[in-house]
Amino acid sequence: MAAATGCTSQPDRSTDSPKPAHAVFDPPSKFDVTAGVPMPKAATAGLINSQGKEMELLRNPVALFKEKAYVATRGSLLAVDTTSGAVTTITPEAMPVKAPEADGSGSFLFSQPVSITEGAGPLVLASFVVQQPASGTHSARVFVEFTAVNAASGRVEWRLPLNIPEWAKDAPSPLSARIVGSSGRVAVFRVGAFKPAAYTTYAIDLVDRRVLWTRDFLDAQTIAKGTVLGVTKNEIGSEYEAAAGYDLNTGDQRWRGEESRYPSVGTGGPHLVTVAGRSKTDVDLHRLVDPRTGAVKQELPEDFGPADCNYDGISTLVCFRNWKGLSVWALDTANGELLWQLPNQAAGRIAPRVTAVWHGRIYGSTQNGPLALDARTGEDLPTSPGVAPYAVNEYVGLTLQGAEAMAYPAIG
Repeated sequence: MAAATGCTSQPDRSTDSPKPAHAVFDPPSKFDVTAGVPMPKAATAGLINSQGKEMELLRNPVALFKEKAYVATRGSLLAVDTTSGAVTTITPEAMPVKAPEADGSGSFLFSQPVSITEGAGPLVLASFVVQQPASGTHSARVFVEFTAVNAASGRVEWRLPLNIPEWAKDAPSPLSARIVGSSGRVAVFRVGAFKPAAYTTYAIDLVDRRVLWTRDFLDAQTIAKGTVLGVTKNEIGSEYEAAAGYDLNTGDQRWRGEESRYPSVGTGGPHLVTVAGRSKTDVDLHRLVDPRTGAVKQELPEDFGPADCNYDGISTLVCFRNWKGLSVWALDTANGELLWQLPNQAAGRIAPRVTAVWHGRIYGSTQNGPLALDARTGEDLPTSPGVAPYAVNEYVGLTLQGAEAMAYPAIG
């Protein structure tokens, strides 16, 4: 088990009194701004660009489990105690393949861990592109090391070495392996590269610890209703791609949408997914579709445009645009109906810059400071959270202070 702690050796605490339980707030209404704990630099990967400035799109690089924050890099998984800042570093057994300096830790190369709370958990998953040097009669080998970590203890439970796809063996640009998500006992991750622009998706049984299926040229994006959703193409170099859905357990294709440019698939809650793209006639498409059939359930508003969407975990899909004029839309995840939208000139209300959505609450900020909205109604909540977290659970909120990440405990 290749795990090393970033702290000094721990004293014997057998005679110490038990650590008091942290109060739980679901969702938090306020964070203690006087009790911030610095997070490692990796906790801002995908949030800060190479010039040290905050990126416009929300790319949350952290998975939270109670008071732990898990952050994946190309070469390690960091388990951070948000109450003390102590870091446990979990590394793969084989040597990670380093990316060229020019690629740095860009959002494409970044692997986000996923906390698993059903079926085979709680686990935190990470996947690393690693290499084994030539030895004796064995040639050098590049492969993926899929790692499952106990979310509560931060200890490695098991590892699974996986062959990379044939198209990737001579790829001129570095490969990345990224966890997509999980449902029940099945987890999904994908291996991708810039050149050639290609992906292969893998489905892993977390109980039997084996590969269920792989699918070349599928860029998996999310999971819903027993279906892996993503973007597929016929071959490397195809001009057009299509949104598509595949059975989670078998990998069989359930549906394939129309051929388009720049298609994307995103979360729409437990019953829907978002599908966007540009048709062959140059018409921009933004839709909510049934994950199992691909049937269009709702055409999104004309002004929807490119937007990020987050499911609040209860009943609302919150979509927002944090650039070229702030906008926020809230949609019912049962039927896709629009609940409310900001800005609302008639009501004299502006749109906030959204940073996180969780359990019925929207966190963000305006020029007036941090704020929270009711996800269902869009109304301002009376208490300012004190910070605008980009990652949040019932224990803690992580936020940016300049180019640094800080963890603040929930207190209300």
